[in-house]
Amino acid sequence: MAVKTGKPGSVGRREFIAGAGVFVTGAVSTLAVGAPTVGENVARHPCRVLLHDPTACAGCGTCVMMCSLYHEGEVGPTLSRSEITRDPFSYDFAVNVCEQCYFPQCYFACPLKDTARLLDDETGIVYVDEDECIGCGSCVAACRFDPPRTTLHPVKGVALNCDRCLDRAQGPICVDYCTMEALTCVSLRPPRRPGGRRG
Repeated sequence: MAVKTGKPGSVGRREFIAGAGVFVTGAVSTLAVGAPTVGENVARHPCRVLLHDPTACAGCGTCVMMCSLYHEGEVGPTLSRSEITRDPFSYDFAVNVCEQCYFPQCYFACPLKDTARLLDDETGIVYVDEDECIGCGSCVAACRFDPPRTTLHPVKGVALNCDRCLDRAQGPICVDYCTMEALTCVSLRPPRRPGGRRG
């Protein structure tokens, strides 16, 4: 028997879980994991600041799952560039993700700055070249957030941080696949790099 919520347009827990399962199954079956590498000739999307609406978020984890699937080709929370946390008192969900700081301490702390940890000249996005990263953890220690928004890959040992799916013309995959439309991404003018270059 269906439970009536009494609110027009509302979705019960059971209906939400069933719907999310169908959605996620379809998403996994249609997602093309093979993406071009960062730096290839890909149109840059106008996204720098990732916004999360805790009043809409259901904590389903689709964003985390799609992130790991897109970047790593497999599903696993430790492979994702983001994580979902829940406030035990208010039951609100939050998404911990790289804030793409305008003064990125992780970038300046990297011993291989501009080789392993880079700034995209067009968008100002901080990203990691996994082929060059030595996994020293300097960027993790330098992050001013708790927990750090940069982590180390559990197998490869290289740094991971949300780069707003810089190599994906449509923008962050978590935004596209958020079942509750709790994530949006907006563009802000990137700052000038030290020395006057923008980005």
